[in-house]
Amino acid sequence: MAVFRSSRYYTGNAQQIKNKTTGLFNWTVYRDFPGSTQISYIDYTWVDGDRIDYLADVFLGSGTLWWKIMDINPSIQDPFSIKEGTVIRIPRS
Repeated sequence: MAVFRSSRYYTGNAQQIKNKTTGLFNWTVYRDFPGSTQISYIDYTWVDGDRIDYLADVFLGSGTLWWKIMDINPSIQDPFSIKEGTVIRIPRS
């Protein structure tokens, strides 16, 4: 498995995880998050029609930075299933 040096997963912990359905092993990389870093953020209330990449573009300057929003919202597992009215954190750039 190759992880590019420019990837945010480059320094992560790579492991083979067994798929319970197929019995096959897949590579997975887990990122290490610094525990003592304080992140400045704003609270944002999700409205109908929002998209995580759109919010990243508006608040962070690029839709490709959507993962920064996901990083500080660990309770959100699927950015396509965020319900209207959910309050999420958006990091200040």
